[in-house]
Amino acid sequence: MYDTVRTNYVVPLNVAYLAAYTKEKYGRDVDIKIFKYPLELEKKIKNCPPDILGLSNYSWNERLNQVFMELAKRQNPKVITVMGGPNIRTDRAGIEAYLSVNSLLDYYILFEGEEPFANLVGQVLAGGDLSVPPVGCAGLVEGRLHFESVNSINTSKHINYPSPYLSGLLDDFLVDPNMIPLFETNRGCPFGCTYCTWGIAALSKVRCRSLDVIYEEMDYVALKSAKQVNWIFCDANFGILKRDIEIAKKIRQLMDENGFPINVTLWHSKNTGGRNIEIAKTIKNCEGYIAIQSTDPDVLTACGRGSIQPKHIMKQIDFYKENGFEVSTDILVGLPRETAASQLKTLMAAFDMGFGKIQAYNIRMLPGSQYESTEDRLSYGVRTKFRPIFGAYGVYAGQNTFEVEESVRATKDMSESELESFKILHWLIDFCWNIGYGKPVLRFAQDHGVNPGLILYELSSSKNPLLAGLFLEMKKQSTDEWLETKAAAVAFYEQQENFDELQNNFVKLNQLWIAMIYRNPEILLALQTELIQLIKLNVQIDDGESSELLDSLVGATHKLLCSDLLQEEFSIRERIPGNVLSYVLDNSELSNKGAVEVEIYRDKDTVMFCNFFLNQENKRDFSIQNLTRFFEMGGKKMLKNQMRLVD
Repeated sequence: MYDTVRTNYVVPLNVAYLAAYTKEKYGRDVDIKIFKYPLELEKKIKNCPPDILGLSNYSWNERLNQVFMELAKRQNPKVITVMGGPNIRTDRAGIEAYLSVNSLLDYYILFEGEEPFANLVGQVLAGGDLSVPPVGCAGLVEGRLHFESVNSINTSKHINYPSPYLSGLLDDFLVDPNMIPLFETNRGCPFGCTYCTWGIAALSKVRCRSLDVIYEEMDYVALKSAKQVNWIFCDANFGILKRDIEIAKKIRQLMDENGFPINVTLWHSKNTGGRNIEIAKTIKNCEGYIAIQSTDPDVLTACGRGSIQPKHIMKQIDFYKENGFEVSTDILVGLPRETAASQLKTLMAAFDMGFGKIQAYNIRMLPGSQYESTEDRLSYGVRTKFRPIFGAYGVYAGQNTFEVEESVRATKDMSESELESFKILHWLIDFCWNIGYGKPVLRFAQDHGVNPGLILYELSSSKNPLLAGLFLEMKKQSTDEWLETKAAAVAFYEQQENFDELQNNFVKLNQLWIAMIYRNPEILLALQTELIQLIKLNVQIDDGESSELLDSLVGATHKLLCSDLLQEEFSIRERIPGNVLSYVLDNSELSNKGAVEVEIYRDKDTVMFCNFFLNQENKRDFSIQNLTRFFEMGGKKMLKNQMRLVD
């Protein structure tokens, strides 16, 4: 992946599995080197051209792969280039078309890659006929596809490939503090979401790694790593197996013994609410995550999620809330059969269900997924456009290189203007609800029978001149970033001035808009004023006590807002009425208490984080671009000071 923009990297576990199996099979006959940072790969290819170049193929590095295949072929014309990964249509016509268009690519490995890749290496070592690639490996023979798929039906449910961690292949990555350790305890996904490539037919069978090996890997990473605070378990459905509770206990044990990891990212299984709750209790993550994508039954059926049972979702949400965990969800825009009305209904339902964070995302079209197929595009009238991928650009091997994504912009059930009309609302949900700028007063509205989403929906159409002007500019920026075709997007950013703008100033719009209003306190005040007015219009406040409570909530919210991101570390104590704190801290148990002592503070870690990004060499950098990237890197959390009960 690109290393132009500092981000959270993960260890290259995927290619390391192939390396470990190939090394085990051929020993000293092979010399394998794994890369994560492209500049290091570029240097190695120039100084020591490989015999085989293997590349992972995803939407965020597809054009980058072309640069390195071209460089490798130039340095060693006999080099064999191989790709693997989900970024390809998996029918025979799609595979042949991909190989035909990518003339620098010799072979493509579909689905699991350990055995096909090792067998290809074996053919090279034996000097065999490479015009007939091994099973699972696709290639063109005299311009026509030669591909025999691995029989996944008879594949063992046990995964017995060697561990790249225990083989020592990932040691260099573990000591890099920027690298997040990845773990895989099983493979496969029985849920066939049409927009996803995790559960396609060839990968639907759930297969397991040995528990002993998994435990050894976790111990090894704890011992050898740079003590990274984040770990990721990349199973499609953690909790789908009973044994996952035991793995969770092992995770908790390591957290207690070592003080890390602090955060563990999991994708919980569907329809196993009880087990997921047990896992959450064990690991004690402070946040829960349940992706609903939509609440419309017709939409869920069309996108392959019809079998997911709402009762399991609500069971988990109730558990998280009862235990003081904030629970977040994802909602996709542009699903098959989704209308503007059903999208709005889903957003309102997400508030009613109790989600503390509601993230809305565009659907990126993934080759190999059903929704990306020609059949689904025609059936649902899918229309797409293209834009650059944030962070996926740089100069490598002397070439300006960048990636573009294809996303859904309209369907037969939702026009582009309807889809685009949600952009402001989605941003307001993120800023006012997820980040928490208006969360206490929106909780007040919710407690009085008014959906917070309704308030924000009305706010998105504000006639206030400052807000209307802001929203108009936001809409223009949102529509302007899309180009009609991939060819048009590539041609546009291949122009030097546009590439320079991309590399120096391209940002994610949601974070850009936060930076814009942070730099303009007048707009921030207008947003708050309008929000309060809408709550008063929609909520039936029949007594002075409720009106006074709402005013107190506004005051408490102001205490939490950080007006200067470079503010020094501090701690103050105050007594605040329990009924106010119940909304600020989302703790109903405080509602009947009198004045409660709290600490409002800004800790050392927050100050260090802000100074690292915003105060380089004692020079404040509050430019739009720098603020935007600061928010992208997690700075949104720093917009609020922290508050806790003083017991």
